[in-house]
Amino acid sequence: MNPNPHAAPGPAPHLRPAGPQTLGILADLIAQEQPVFAMPSWFVSTESAQAGHLVSEFVRELGGRPPGTHYRSFFANSRYEALHGAVKLLRHRAAATAAAHRGRVLVLDPDGTLARRTDPLGEGPDHALAPGLLTHTTVAGLRTALHDTTVCGLVVRAPELLDAGALAAVVELARTARATGARVVVDLSDVAPDSPADPAVTALRPDLVVLGESLTGYEVPFGAFTGTHDTFAPWTTPKTGFLHSNTYGGNSVAMRAVSARLRPRWDAAPVHRVLAAAAADRQAALDLYARHVNPMAVRMHRKLHGALNVVRAKGSRLTVRLDSGRELDLVDGLCGAGLGVAGHNPADALTDVVRDHDPARDHVRELERVLARETGLPHAFPAVSGASAVESAITLARLARPGRRRIVVFKHNYGGKTLVSLLATAAERTRAPFGPLYDDIRYIDPFTPHAVDDFRKEAATGEIGLVWIELVHGSSDAYAPIPGPLLDAVTAGRAEQGYLVGVDEVLTSYYRCGTRFAHHGRLPDIDLMSLSKALSYGCFPTGAALVSDEVYDAARAANPQLVEELRTHHAHALGAHFALQAIRQVDALGLPERVRALSDLVAAGLAAMDTGPRGVIGRRFAEGMLGRFEPRVPGALGRLVDPEGEWMTYALILWWITRARAFVVYDVFLLPLTATEREVFQVMRGARRLSRTGPARLLAHAALFRLGQRLSGLLKPGPSRTPAPSRSTV
Repeated sequence: MNPNPHAAPGPAPHLRPAGPQTLGILADLIAQEQPVFAMPSWFVSTESAQAGHLVSEFVRELGGRPPGTHYRSFFANSRYEALHGAVKLLRHRAAATAAAHRGRVLVLDPDGTLARRTDPLGEGPDHALAPGLLTHTTVAGLRTALHDTTVCGLVVRAPELLDAGALAAVVELARTARATGARVVVDLSDVAPDSPADPAVTALRPDLVVLGESLTGYEVPFGAFTGTHDTFAPWTTPKTGFLHSNTYGGNSVAMRAVSARLRPRWDAAPVHRVLAAAAADRQAALDLYARHVNPMAVRMHRKLHGALNVVRAKGSRLTVRLDSGRELDLVDGLCGAGLGVAGHNPADALTDVVRDHDPARDHVRELERVLARETGLPHAFPAVSGASAVESAITLARLARPGRRRIVVFKHNYGGKTLVSLLATAAERTRAPFGPLYDDIRYIDPFTPHAVDDFRKEAATGEIGLVWIELVHGSSDAYAPIPGPLLDAVTAGRAEQGYLVGVDEVLTSYYRCGTRFAHHGRLPDIDLMSLSKALSYGCFPTGAALVSDEVYDAARAANPQLVEELRTHHAHALGAHFALQAIRQVDALGLPERVRALSDLVAAGLAAMDTGPRGVIGRRFAEGMLGRFEPRVPGALGRLVDPEGEWMTYALILWWITRARAFVVYDVFLLPLTATEREVFQVMRGARRLSRTGPARLLAHAALFRLGQRLSGLLKPGPSRTPAPSRSTV
């Protein structure tokens, strides 16, 4: 289905203007102060549990499976993110036999869209930007490839285009692939929410089904891959439960949009009874989420007894409801991982965006013009997440420098978890199970004494096409920005060698790190940039990749069709409208002056932390409103307790939430840009107190809290497991 059948010829967008239902969902969430994005990966909402159940029932009926068959889903932000996630899961599931199949996945790709995105220069599956995907537009090509190659998976895209004979041939190929241990994926990104049993799903019995924007009426970015619990087994342990993740997936807007379009399928009581039970009882919602989304997230929520159960979000504050029913009012020290510039559910998001949204207005082009003024990069490629923005930027850079394959990324960088954005994520553990990945990439540690020399040697080869940089890291063991001398070497090499320089400002833009953009004053010239979190305004998944005229022209010359697809597929007027409002509010709220003053408080607070040998805090640093500290467990206890293990993670979360009254998860805080001085001081006072708390005392506090919550549960009266809330603000 083309979501915009009246559009001019050319690449079809995957999103269409937001209608009354989507705008109504947003209006309700904002007015009721419900969290849209509370935290990445760990946000377990009633809406996401209900959506998981509805998607499971939908896929069960599409395949004609009996009642009681349960499926699990991972929620993403587009069909492409879902496809990449499905390929990663196939590879991880087949890791034991990787020597035979080498991570290769066979794909029926009728329109060639996936092939263009993963191999933009047509270099072949061994040297593609996302290697190991053997794409074919015809069943005959698929048959030949399967005869010659061992694979770990078979992906069938757009099966609705297959006639009966072609479908029968694909079914036979799937049977052959399964005989060698491969698993089967069917891509139903355009399936209608009211579709009856699907012939492809019924015949192929896929291990995974990819779903897309059709389940939100093409009005909200969405994707999912859904499959059996056996297929998801690699991601069902405490160490791997969040190995694949994203920031926006499972957000409340998308979950409500999916539910609104799937609910009408069922008039019968059973489905609606399950949904009602989840709405009425937190523990029932957790049960449902564990069954249909991520059991490891539920395991964490249950061990924390409601400390992550966010029930209200407004401005710089969150409210969590503990299992006992007690509510805690907290300073938000996470901001959904650095989202927005005005906190949660700002009033103007309702008055100036949702109620004033004109679908006929070209907000997308308007945003491009505004971002050009802001950044000096005149061409914007709409995105639905930080990862998709990074992916587009890397793809465009590759097109613009076709003769220079090498990409340099500095260690500690985080770029996302799609098969392309994963290249900009330097953590080896995050990449290891999902190969093959792009083969000509170099990771240089920016904090070694010889980092500048290492980089200059690499630049001198003349093979670098792109240097990709995240200047400040929010999730690694780095405790400083990229050093200035190294950035100077990058700048000099750009002029001498002609490689491109791209900056990842997904987390750091619009004063998150003290300046409008983190590269200001550090890198005088850049060619590409990725943006997302600030543009979301804390309300809607959106983003952009920005490029120079030179990059744009060179990329178009290399692959004009793909460039137009990247400009078109994720263009969305409502997402652009929220981004425009966010940028307007940056100066309207006085963020330059406000953040300058608050940053001094943050820096002073971290400097006051005790880093003595007996405390739980080691290194720490602050950059604007972002701060990180290094948890540690000194002494004999350190031989028993891993500072990055579950015990310390849970103890730190519980201490922050129940003692400091700040929503800080583990070792990083991303304070609201609109926080008051009193709120920032509260968090910094908590940091100082934490630094003077020994690990034994920290663990004891967590144990006592959990014991108290368990006793409270045993003493609850009545049949309901969810007591009436009692608010606490002290």
